Amino acid sequence: MPVVLTIILMAVGLAAFLPLLQESQVVNINYSIRQLERQRNDWEARSHELEAEIASLAALDRIEKDARERLHMQVPEQTLYLSVDVASPESQPIPARFLPPKEESAKEDKSWWQSLLDLLPFP
Repeated sequence: MPVVLTIILMAVGLAAFLPLLQESQVVNINYSIRQLERQRNDWEARSHELEAEIASLAALDRIEKDARERLHMQVPEQTLYLSVDVASPESQPIPARFLPPKEESAKEDKSWWQSLLDLLPFP
């Protein structure tokens, strides 16, 4: 009898311990989720900052100011237009490895079962 009572008490103790264990797992998972959400928000904020920086760097006024001050460029005094009376070459002067691959003509390859069906005398 004392052995059965001990086993019953152990089972009740384990049954009381299981909800506590599950609750601690839920708390750990919840903490991990919150931490990942914070990281995601930080990355999104950084992404927005970079987008704003790109937009400011791409502004034409900033580019023109940088060209004048840093590169010492000036607005041209006169504009020259050249006309070329020679036709452009027929072939492209770009090496073939830099051109997109040519599409091969699509052959109608029939599968083996379609070939068998074609052999049957159906109308």
